[in-house]
Amino acid sequence: MDKKTIILTGGHAGSTAAVVITEIKRRQLNWKTVWIDEKAVPGKIQTIFTKSTLPDLFKIPLGLLKSFFVVLKIKPDLVLSFGGGSGSLVSFISFLLGIPVVIHEQTAVMGRGNKLTAKFAKKIAISRESSKEFFDSKKIVLTGNPINPLFNKIRNRDEVKTIFITGGSRGSEKINQTLVKILPTLLKKYKIIHQAGEKHAHKYRAFGKVDMLKTLTIVDIVIARAGANTVSEIIAAKKPSILIPIPWSYMNEQTKNAEFAESLGVARIISQNELTPEGLEIEIEKMVRDYPEIIKKIKNIVSPDLNASKKLVDLLVKLL
Repeated sequence: MDKKTIILTGGHAGSTAAVVITEIKRRQLNWKTVWIDEKAVPGKIQTIFTKSTLPDLFKIPLGLLKSFFVVLKIKPDLVLSFGGGSGSLVSFISFLLGIPVVIHEQTAVMGRGNKLTAKFAKKIAISRESSKEFFDSKKIVLTGNPINPLFNKIRNRDEVKTIFITGGSRGSEKINQTLVKILPTLLKKYKIIHQAGEKHAHKYRAFGKVDMLKTLTIVDIVIARAGANTVSEIIAAKKPSILIPIPWSYMNEQTKNAEFAESLGVARIISQNELTPEGLEIEIEKMVRDYPEIIKKIKNIVSPDLNASKKLVDLLVKLL
């Protein structure tokens, strides 16, 4: 069989793409894979006006031009896009050049980038049933959200010793400000790992970035935003969590992601409008109190993302 070339692209989906590439290698498929992110193809898509809106807007023509030359140089047989600005631009140029495009929706609704590219995508892979209403039913394939299968092997302890608090890779000023006021009290009872950016005392560890697989292995409770990958990893690891969705996420996607985790019994939700230091401390103590019952109830849940990478690669195999 002739060697095939696939472009994988997306704004913030590097870890997802890596899982798919690992599955391709595991099958020893005769494919060359190329990853293109926003560093290679700039052009962020925004729906709210911020100080970066105009600079990002001016990057789109440059992104289109870069996409054209990149795609022309690589000459892929297929493009797999995970959305975002770079995914949209690369997908659009590929479509114009007659290259088939597959998009993957990670959220429980529909991302901005995928909304723009769905019309000319050959197939649309979705992670959640709830996304079906937003796309052409003839194109949809339910795959789940590809994550490292090792998340499914993580086991919970019998009691809460360590709490992991994260606002995502970019952090969350709101969560950080709330945490600071209750941190001294929490440190009297628990070890804290905080994805924030600087190191403090031996019981309190703060980081700019973390390895989610290693971190979820050693913590008992998670407090986090509700990005698609974060929620998928929490569900797979069966980690009792308190989720604080970003209220301005597109189509309220983070709230929908959080509600999905809540429906499985893995998470509880605090809206950002109701987030206070006192309220967060109360919710933490409630979860600690209920922890044995929670882990008992969620012990046998099956992650909907368990075989997502296999299903997604199956789809690519059929198209190629």
